[in-house]
Amino acid sequence: MPDEPQLIYLEPDDEITSLIRRVRAAEGSSVVVVAPGRSRATSSTVALRLLAQVAEEQGRSLALVADAATRALAGEAGISAFASVAEAAAGGAYVSAAPAPRAPIHVVRDLPAAPRPELARLAPMVAAASDETVVTRLPTQPRAARRAAGPRVAVPRWPFLAVPLAILLAVGAALLPGATVRITAATSVIGPKSYQIQLPVAGHQSGDLSSTKPGTATGQRLEEVPATGSVTFSNWNTVAVEVPVGSHVSVAGTTAFATVKRIVVPRAHLKAGNKIEPSQESVGVSAVEPGPTGNVAAGAIDTVDSPSLRAFLRGFPDNANRLVTNRDPTTGGVETPHTVIQQSDVDAVVSAIKADLDAQLATILDGQADRVFADAPAGEAPKIDIPSDLLGQEDTATFELSGTLSYDRAYVARTDVEEQAKAQLLANTAAIPAGASIVDGSIEVTIGSATAGSQMQINASVRAQAAASIDTAAIRDRIAGMTVDEAKAALADVGDVSIDLWPGWVDRLPRLPFRISVETVTK
Repeated sequence: MPDEPQLIYLEPDDEITSLIRRVRAAEGSSVVVVAPGRSRATSSTVALRLLAQVAEEQGRSLALVADAATRALAGEAGISAFASVAEAAAGGAYVSAAPAPRAPIHVVRDLPAAPRPELARLAPMVAAASDETVVTRLPTQPRAARRAAGPRVAVPRWPFLAVPLAILLAVGAALLPGATVRITAATSVIGPKSYQIQLPVAGHQSGDLSSTKPGTATGQRLEEVPATGSVTFSNWNTVAVEVPVGSHVSVAGTTAFATVKRIVVPRAHLKAGNKIEPSQESVGVSAVEPGPTGNVAAGAIDTVDSPSLRAFLRGFPDNANRLVTNRDPTTGGVETPHTVIQQSDVDAVVSAIKADLDAQLATILDGQADRVFADAPAGEAPKIDIPSDLLGQEDTATFELSGTLSYDRAYVARTDVEEQAKAQLLANTAAIPAGASIVDGSIEVTIGSATAGSQMQINASVRAQAAASIDTAAIRDRIAGMTVDEAKAALADVGDVSIDLWPGWVDRLPRLPFRISVETVTK
């Protein structure tokens, strides 16, 4: 009976040189190499061909247990490949699908008269290869002859092969076609979602602030004094004429004056030659409109404004003589402005003090960005002293008011609020679209009003971006071997896709998924 095969298990970072050394040191004539999903030692056809050559030189039967991609490479290298150890033990061979034309070279030794079963299983793969497949037979000594020659001294050659082998592997990997797939994942906005955060009060910030602000009196009262003087009435009538108090005289009907008392102007006298000599009477007057306009020159007042009084004083209709005049100028008409502190002036200073106190408090609170403070409690308000006699004061151009503010604000740590708000959004699965996940770093928390009681109640608004979940390994497996157009169509559901192939003359993505690089970008 043939001896039991020796199992060699690989680690993902094992090199082909290490694997060759272990195959050479193996006992028995049969070796089964068990590789993980991805192993550096089994990631290229060149490395596997070298491993097959070493096994052939040692006269050992070699089989490989690996995933589908590695089994495909093994088929190209002429190594029997299986999906499981049990399958390998049962002898069921894995035959890979014919690879895309890449002119592989199958290196095999001259087969003995009775070919080994594992090499016989390679025949379908060799036959399935394209016309460009080159099969090279290297002469080898029959196993029986090697046994008859007696034991041989094994000279370790791997130290001398390590550097050329590493170079060979690097060159081989570099020459394999590659592709870079960039996926710009489509995103959608989540929120804003409103949440109420409850946290224990972490502490209190308290203090006293003060502010003093100047004010300017903008009100004005204009003090106006009417001009005064004296006028003389002339009576040309043969009877006495009464001039009532308040009778108006003027400067040609414009600037008016009123008499300050009642007078009676005696009748006129008839002199020799029938000449009439008027009688005259003077009375004080005051300008109807106060101010400097009532200051007129001597003789400027020439009109009796009342038609009836004018008719009595004239005596006869055709009398054109002057009925009133002022022998002296009228004087004393002035306007004197007075500043007045009015309500709007006081309100402006009060507003300035409140704004200054609020700004001082904001500077203190904003300077502690790591804290979230409660809003001002109902009893927190500035106190501003306003003298009772301030409003309405005259001839005071400026004034000054002072105010104070005592504050006491509860607070919690800002990071606690943000973390709890983010946690509530992440726990709200209904807010996240199906098949999507929240983009790292996209969650934004806006903290609103907060009230303090036995606990702090903080209102928070949370926004985020969600993008379609992308499994890069599944993406590579899905599009391996496709043309660019086929791959873009296959990935249309995950976002905008761009694909770069290397070298430029290849017309499709590599069939080996590990040669496909997938990069994801979020808008």
